[in-house]
Amino acid sequence: MLLCVDIGNSSIAIGYDTGPGLVVQRLDTHPLRTGLQYSAEISAFMAEKRIENNKVRCIISSVVPGHTHAVAAAVRQIAGGELDILHVGHTMKTGLAFDVKTPEELGADRIATAAGAYEVFRGPVAVVDFGTATTVTVVDEKASLIGGAIMPGPGLMNAALQQGTAKLKQAALEAPQSPLGRDTSECIRTGIFYGSAGAVERIIAGIGDATGKTFRTVITGGYCQVMKNYLQRPYDIRPYLIFEGLKILYDKNRP
Repeated sequence: MLLCVDIGNSSIAIGYDTGPGLVVQRLDTHPLRTGLQYSAEISAFMAEKRIENNKVRCIISSVVPGHTHAVAAAVRQIAGGELDILHVGHTMKTGLAFDVKTPEELGADRIATAAGAYEVFRGPVAVVDFGTATTVTVVDEKASLIGGAIMPGPGLMNAALQQGTAKLKQAALEAPQSPLGRDTSECIRTGIFYGSAGAVERIIAGIGDATGKTFRTVITGGYCQVMKNYLQRPYDIRPYLIFEGLKILYDKNRP
């Protein structure tokens, strides 16, 4: 069984690739727990879903370094001892070249989703991950990751409006039905969802203009099912692209 672990800023997603299919568990990233606590939560989930603890293998993508050790310790405990865990980074075999200034600063999740998208579509692709942050990661026709963009995700935008203003409150992040907000809460939701979609489309169009290339758009991440309703450009949606990418990276780098 391959455990594909994505440690994000808001949640820790664990994909259990058991062969017949994928089962996904989500844990809140905060507060940080001990390895024993993570092990107990993971073991309870496996028992509930009747996932057998057979020949455990693991790859971890983490953008929260302080959590990586505890989660890795939990996986090793579940595996029953020593286990070679792969950690995603730009120095591993990815199938990509990194034509950016500081590849060492690339988020592990962006590397995994970019590698997964290029492996699936085999052509120029812009991966839009609607998560805690909304990221755009672009791979060209030569399999070179050439850059992208980062902006606050819907949840961060919502929280920032409350924290940075005197009277605005966080709005329930429900999908607005119209770009015309009729009260404060609707205006916030409209600004977040229509604004995020417009920003993403403008960024991808601008990258296309700057490079003279056309990129296929692939959306993923926790908010992709909501955000898909506001994008006007064609796109493919792959909610579990992170796990597709992690499995591909594991196969390329397996111990």
